[in-house]
Amino acid sequence: MANNIYKDKEGRKTLVLGHIVHEYVSKAAPVSSMTVSRRMGGGLSSATIRNIMAELEEEGYIEQPHTSAGRIPTQLGYRRYVDIVRDNISQQRKEAERLAAEYDRRITTIKEVIRRTSYLISRELHNAGVAIWPSIEDYYLKHFELVKVKAESVLAILVTMTNDVKNHIVKLDREMKKTELEKISNYINSRYVTEPISVIYEDLKRGRAANHAPESSRKETFDVARTALGIIDAIIDENIEEQIYWEGLDHFMEGPESRDADITRNILQIFSDKRDLVNMMRRELPYRGLKVYIGEENDSRMLKSCSVITCGYSMRGRTIGRIGVIGPTRMDYDHALRTVSCLSYLISEKLKKMDD
Repeated sequence: MANNIYKDKEGRKTLVLGHIVHEYVSKAAPVSSMTVSRRMGGGLSSATIRNIMAELEEEGYIEQPHTSAGRIPTQLGYRRYVDIVRDNISQQRKEAERLAAEYDRRITTIKEVIRRTSYLISRELHNAGVAIWPSIEDYYLKHFELVKVKAESVLAILVTMTNDVKNHIVKLDREMKKTELEKISNYINSRYVTEPISVIYEDLKRGRAANHAPESSRKETFDVARTALGIIDAIIDENIEEQIYWEGLDHFMEGPESRDADITRNILQIFSDKRDLVNMMRRELPYRGLKVYIGEENDSRMLKSCSVITCGYSMRGRTIGRIGVIGPTRMDYDHALRTVSCLSYLISEKLKKMDD
């Protein structure tokens, strides 16, 4: 829950009422100030909560069923809570609509979507917004082409379903003629358009198409499929080090944490090296939901003074990447969780439209 809500009297009362309602609905027993304090993670002392509960009781939102018991919500308290929840839902809907408008029609590639999302996370949360690209195996093929560049080297051009164009120089074991390269391109385009690269690789590896080819052309088909497998394998191998994109690192430099030389050094190193961050986010796949790491919960030593919140984005029902925010442990968790969750949904919807 956002730390700054404790500074506002009405905010504190709203928070305490919400915890009383939740606890009473769950346990059907009067709720004590100690229980509320525990639910709030010690953000407010039991004494402060007792004072707030006394005010809520005076206003008619909670009552004490008998002496020495905790409090339970009144009908007026339930109504107040429902109104707050309804207002929050309305607020979140408006926020989602506002953020959705940021993904305009001019954004036509996954590269642009990733960059826009990282920027939005950074802008909305005033911390570093991060996103990992899908691995090459997760891209769906739209078109494949081979162009000779040197005696034994070709340029492999992959156009994906999200309109990204990926170019890879692949070294062959022999020089190939233009007609041979065209056969390989046609072989892949005729069989695997709209398939993910991982499926293409596995199919070529098992030689399914070659095994079902007519006897008269089986050897030629097998040779074409074997060369195609070598090219796809080289492309996947070239992309083994995953890409990550981020925005808003300057927010760390502007915050009070920048006064701590160790924190600043660790933050600069985590974004310079990238491997720890990428590995952490990759390990979370294929999980789609939110993950939260607070301070010491982070595996990386360099993130021990930070909090990290991530969430997956999907395409065709598969979680193919993750986005997130990195900030100080004092970050506004409520706002961060809502924003990252909302943007993960929006990025998935944008990719779905681009894929149609």
